[in-house]
Amino acid sequence: MSCQEKQQQRRRVLIVTPLSLEMRAVQRYARSLQRWSPSTASTNDYEVGEFKTSGTHWEIVFKESGQRNTVCSVVTQQALTDTQPELAMLVGIAGGLRDVVPGDVVIPELIYDYASGKAGEQFQPRPRTFALDPILLEQARRLARDTTWQQWLPAPPERNPSVMCKPLAAGDILMHSRRASVYRFIRTHYDDAVAVAMEDAGFMEAAHYNRTPAIVVRAISDLLDDKPERDAQGYQEQAANHASAFAFALLASGLPPLGKACANSSAPRPVPASDRAGLALLQEDLPHYEEKLKAASSLFSTAKTIYPDQCRHYKEWLDRFATAVRQALGRPLDDYALFLRLANLEEALQQLQQAAERLRQCCPPGESSQEQRAYQQALQQICQALQKALTCLEHLHESLDRRPP
Repeated sequence: MSCQEKQQQRRRVLIVTPLSLEMRAVQRYARSLQRWSPSTASTNDYEVGEFKTSGTHWEIVFKESGQRNTVCSVVTQQALTDTQPELAMLVGIAGGLRDVVPGDVVIPELIYDYASGKAGEQFQPRPRTFALDPILLEQARRLARDTTWQQWLPAPPERNPSVMCKPLAAGDILMHSRRASVYRFIRTHYDDAVAVAMEDAGFMEAAHYNRTPAIVVRAISDLLDDKPERDAQGYQEQAANHASAFAFALLASGLPPLGKACANSSAPRPVPASDRAGLALLQEDLPHYEEKLKAASSLFSTAKTIYPDQCRHYKEWLDRFATAVRQALGRPLDDYALFLRLANLEEALQQLQQAAERLRQCCPPGESSQEQRAYQQALQQICQALQKALTCLEHLHESLDRRPP
């Protein structure tokens, strides 16, 4: 039986939750739950269960991380190293900042580490941003367009929760009030964020470091000012149930292979080194993507005004390019220099995706000096990111040209 056939039958996912009540909600969907340790010498243990649907057998590794970005990053990093999953999910609850009500589900297309910056006389934000895996995000967007995912809820909701793919701010501060200075800081510098949580940047940092496709699924439990009342009324449990239902509906939706090795109950089976399908496909499409990058560089450096539809169209093919590079990296390579140049290109494309999203949010520029300045900064950032991606692509060509036919 081929590796692909085995992968269709049995796939591994790591699900991380910061809190115990979130863990209880996700484990409701698992069967044959048991404790598991990766080795007799390991001090780490996990809970492993099964989830079967639509011809896919998911082996689910559960890990409760605890709160805060730094803690979640360390725990997730170790869990990814121990278990080598095909993908990772962070599932949990969040506080609402704007345009949401308790029970709504948020899939953050961008995650802002709002505590990242320079501390002088005044704090100067230097935001780190993390983007979800584009394949998982695209599938989540499809799932969000109707209410069929709600069949996975343990009970019918009082109101149909909305599902939105909008940014989230993550930091180590637990906010209970909209009068807090940190709330005003987030609303000033990250005004497109609709939710706030404490672990998402750390989780995505670990996933990016391990090159593991990852997604975050959050549901709103409160609107900060009303947190004590909402918690007492059971809204945390409701939000955890909504986030868990959407996460498992996503697993049941027929996710395509994400470029990882086939998983079994003891250890992942590597793809043979001779299988270079991912790299071959990427190499075939490189001229097309290079032409697109050069055209975009010309557009953004010369156009008087950029409009959101231009950014959206540009980001669609950029997502496809990034996915192709990620799939090529998912195959073992015997050329370490080539691997490094592919990794550099992947990082450059990730920065380019983030720059494109920032520009989309700023264009067309408004009339105020602040809006004009934000637009010009975003335009400058995307031009710099494009130049970096083109340079990485040039270096990749050099490695590919040296490879034997």
